[in-house]
Amino acid sequence: MQAAKKRFGIIGVGGYIAPRHLRAIYDNGGELMCALDKHDCVGVLDRYFPNAEFFTNEAEFIEYMRANRLDFLSICTPNFLHFSHIALALQNGASAICEKPLVLESNELSALEKLESSALDSSSFLCQPRVYGILQLRLHPQIQALKAQVENELMRNPKHIYKLSLRYISARGKWYHKSWKGDVQKSGGIICNIGVHLFDMLAFVFGDFVGNELAHYEASRASGVAHFAHAQVEWLLSICASDLAHSSHNQALRILEEDSRALPSARPALRIDFSQGFEDLHTASYNEILQGRGFTLSAQKQAITIIESITKQALS
Repeated sequence: MQAAKKRFGIIGVGGYIAPRHLRAIYDNGGELMCALDKHDCVGVLDRYFPNAEFFTNEAEFIEYMRANRLDFLSICTPNFLHFSHIALALQNGASAICEKPLVLESNELSALEKLESSALDSSSFLCQPRVYGILQLRLHPQIQALKAQVENELMRNPKHIYKLSLRYISARGKWYHKSWKGDVQKSGGIICNIGVHLFDMLAFVFGDFVGNELAHYEASRASGVAHFAHAQVEWLLSICASDLAHSSHNQALRILEEDSRALPSARPALRIDFSQGFEDLHTASYNEILQGRGFTLSAQKQAITIIESITKQALS
């Protein structure tokens, strides 16, 4: 007997990242029941789920949710709305799948843990609502290969500290600073909005975050030196097109490389260019969730702690 399709809703379907979530739902055999966005130009639905109910009014969307059981609510809204929309999912018996960053502050993460625990304990829900985040770089084949290599090398030399540089440049136009992304209260600023999955990746590969020295911070560019259990990383985050002037990359550059002068042996220096390969990672993330291996609240803590710590340095 064929298993019933998982039933999804989505909030923020008119946003930039929503098409990747729609494709992930479609590719994993899910059914989109309903969608919400304050903007009504959402023709992207026709590509995947033309029969989904669509709302521009949140109260009407919530009413539909309560009358029609959902298994998952996908959240693609601005960062400052994530907490309330995750809470909405849990309160209505649905698991939340939320874009990065899951929340902007660690106290919100603690509050979500309580809400999730309460939802799990509720006898009125047929399923067990959970909170899942998208930490897609953990699923990137190059990053997984790097993690395996690092773990193998650390087995031979457990005290080794990698000396690395990370450059993440993703050009944005003038619109960026006039949108919610350019408002630090709504997005968390460049460290949070642009850097969260990069710092999570560094902790995933090189161990616990130890601290950071901030070198420069402005709305369009930030840099510093972050310390992890097994790495010292000189990092640059930028949305300035001028930083791509001497690069073959037109829109985005994501490179992690090792200082060859710090090598303990004759092996080649690490160099990972993960500027490509993001297109299928949401589909992979959804597959992990549906297989019971998604990144839950506990997996989000390190990333939220890191961005909160560095952002406080920047804004103090």
